[in-house]
Amino acid sequence: MSATDEIMDGFAVTESAMSAECDIWFAVPPGFVEVPLESPPDAAARGGLELLTELVPQEQYESFRSNMDEAQAVGRLLAGAGAVHLSMGMHQDESGDVLHSVFLIKWEEVPWAPPKLAAAKAALASAEARDAELVDLPCGPAAVVESLGEREGQKVFQLTGYLPHPDGRRVAVLALSTTAASDHENYRDMFHGITRMVSFDNPLPPQLREQVPEAREVAAARDVFG
Repeated sequence: MSATDEIMDGFAVTESAMSAECDIWFAVPPGFVEVPLESPPDAAARGGLELLTELVPQEQYESFRSNMDEAQAVGRLLAGAGAVHLSMGMHQDESGDVLHSVFLIKWEEVPWAPPKLAAAKAALASAEARDAELVDLPCGPAAVVESLGEREGQKVFQLTGYLPHPDGRRVAVLALSTTAASDHENYRDMFHGITRMVSFDNPLPPQLREQVPEAREVAAARDVFG
């Protein structure tokens, strides 16, 4: 997880949100730890992992670390396929059992289209198109797909959101998957809460936006033209 710079209205603002290259802003609830897409992970990422492992029951610790190591290897591959964020979630159900989940954000390039059409086309292109639903989010129109499949003998519940960028040429794909299929209502609420927080315009207050450095392209142009 990126190092925290500020606390804004109860949200921890991470370094990635303060980057000039950032083009999507989002928030996740407590219980998620970012899986670095680059290796090796920085000190803040390792610290977040250590805090999260404190929640893991002793008998699940080795399994969790194995899953985290696997996720880090997968994350490096996903980074080359447009992924910009990967995190693992751990939450307790009413009985106290620890539930695991994975949250991913990636970009997909698409031919130009109006946002609502781009969302519909992206959802229809997915394998679970029969469950697609068009929704209106604060960041614009989107499509959400639910699926219940099976991987390696386990049922996996997944929600996928297709959020077109205002430029009309790419779609942000947000996916939340969990093997806790019986707790799908809570994960559905969690996912819709995440998508409602997505913004393609910097939502930080002016005092924080002023701290964002110049984009590399802007700095290079200023150096050339003075």
